Amino acid sequence: MKGLVIALHDVAPSTLGETARWRALVADITEGPVSLLVVPRYGGRESWRAGPGAEWLRARRRAGDEAVMHGYSHLSRDGRDGCELRGRDARSIEVMIEDGARELRAAGLEADGFISPSYVHPPATGASCRSAGLRWWATRTALRCEDRSCALPSVGLGASTAVRRLLSPAAATLAARVLAAVPVVRLDLHPADLRHSRLERSGCDLLELLLDQDRRPLTHAAVLEALPPDGQPQPATARR
Repeated sequence: MKGLVIALHDVAPSTLGETARWRALVADITEGPVSLLVVPRYGGRESWRAGPGAEWLRARRRAGDEAVMHGYSHLSRDGRDGCELRGRDARSIEVMIEDGARELRAAGLEADGFISPSYVHPPATGASCRSAGLRWWATRTALRCEDRSCALPSVGLGASTAVRRLLSPAAATLAARVLAAVPVVRLDLHPADLRHSRLERSGCDLLELLLDQDRRPLTHAAVLEALPPDGQPQPATARR
């Protein structure tokens, strides 16, 4: 049996309803954990220190889901959504990741690892994660910690433009089929997918397709724990 990491992106107080909806849709299809990619200060304004969101996340962790730090504000240097670490120097990256981890802890949340918005991970990311007490970090194609790494290719949809909404379902389906023999893959689901009925259906279809490849849901942390010393993932990663 192979593995599947189901990643719910852009988790923030303002997207909590959509996150909960994706979580429910996943639960209707399969049992097992998901990875919640939590933005500490979404848009530079939203905070987990007030409101019901932090308790919902703590409850999901108690149920077996994984909390992952997803950038700091999810904003680029010019204030646009995504690509938060692009063009930043090592010190700025270190400060952002440490501030983000501190912000989550202040809300009673503990992240297991780090994934940058848009999967932009400059070379300084790894050292900055270790400095902030985060055990692992993941790119679009790999999962890494201090002493080992493994391939973890991602499949997902695109909602940002009309062209991406039109073409991404077919492209993602093709990618999922091409990756059928890969031991572990990641499915990326975003709040924006749910704002388009076609993408919502496509996300559920992708999940079922990947599960039909004899995959079992698991967390990033579980993938790392099952890695042998050489860092090469084995099909037994997802064994019951």
